[in-house]
Amino acid sequence: MRSRGGSSKVRWLALLLVPLLALALVSNGAARAATAAVTLPQDESPHPASSMEWWYYNGHLAGIDPSGKVHQYGFELSFIRMNAQNTEPASALYNGQFAITDLSRGTYEADMSEFAQQPDVIPPQGGYNITIGNWNMNGINARNNLRAAFKDGNYGISLSADQAKPAALHGDGGVIPYGPFGQSYYYSETDLHVSGTVTDHGIPVRVTGIAWQDHQWGNFSDGTGGWTWFSVQLANDTQYMLYFIHDANGNLVQVVGTKVNPDGSTVSLPPNEVSETPLGRWTSPTTHITYPQNWLVKVPGGQLTVLAQQADQEPTTITRAGTPTGYWEGSSTVFGTINGLPVGGLSYVEITPVFTIPVTLS
Repeated sequence: MRSRGGSSKVRWLALLLVPLLALALVSNGAARAATAAVTLPQDESPHPASSMEWWYYNGHLAGIDPSGKVHQYGFELSFIRMNAQNTEPASALYNGQFAITDLSRGTYEADMSEFAQQPDVIPPQGGYNITIGNWNMNGINARNNLRAAFKDGNYGISLSADQAKPAALHGDGGVIPYGPFGQSYYYSETDLHVSGTVTDHGIPVRVTGIAWQDHQWGNFSDGTGGWTWFSVQLANDTQYMLYFIHDANGNLVQVVGTKVNPDGSTVSLPPNEVSETPLGRWTSPTTHITYPQNWLVKVPGGQLTVLAQQADQEPTTITRAGTPTGYWEGSSTVFGTINGLPVGGLSYVEITPVFTIPVTLS
């Protein structure tokens, strides 16, 4: 776990200040309905037969503490299931990862150290309820609860995250091609309305905001690769998921994109009409990895500029060999033009330089 200070230029848009607009949007693409590849709420639960699985949240929060001070945060909370054991009930190694970007202080803190080898909990009615140490996430039918805190007491969250839209099933009814890893089941809750409390250095801050959930699993092929991934939440109640998957040599091998309309319908984006171009780079003082940072993103009908709200948003850990490693997971802002109209909103960007399946904790 670590905490870093630094200056940040906060650019909070109307997305956190006014209700989201419920505008009708007619897409030129073919809207696709959910198919049977993913069935909810049953597939919200752990999948004992899968080789790896994760439930992942990011979000943007704002609130006022008891003294009247305004606070703004980004957060990440993910639970990763791996190294399944053929026991009854099925057992797996769970890893929890939690991070807070404090945009008011200009600091960042993350913890990747929560682990538990434990049986899978599969609620009979569907949904999920996973506990790792003192952290928990649970939910069903787009009604979710999140709880986590750092051991040093600097930050904790207790949040509810709910949405009215159906989950977005990516690719072919919830199955996407996954580059060097074969294929993956994958859906998202892209428009979660959040309320709850951030405990900030012992002070409770009542917050509201927006969040995004990904759930991804499969019997992945052994391989090495990486990705740059974007969640984009626009103030016009449109969302985009954009996944740029690379091989072990850094070559782009797969592009997967989904547009979620205000009415919840989804459109799979043609890969040749989606691109991302880095506008700058940032080198981590901890891992010495150089990450792309700030992007020009092209989607059908226009383009978006995605800007990191802080440069340093890198969760890190130390391998058993004593080497620091990490990835970049950053709260960002978005502005641009789609179909001739100006748009703005918020984003999270994940850059995973190298990822190897099967996962080893070396």
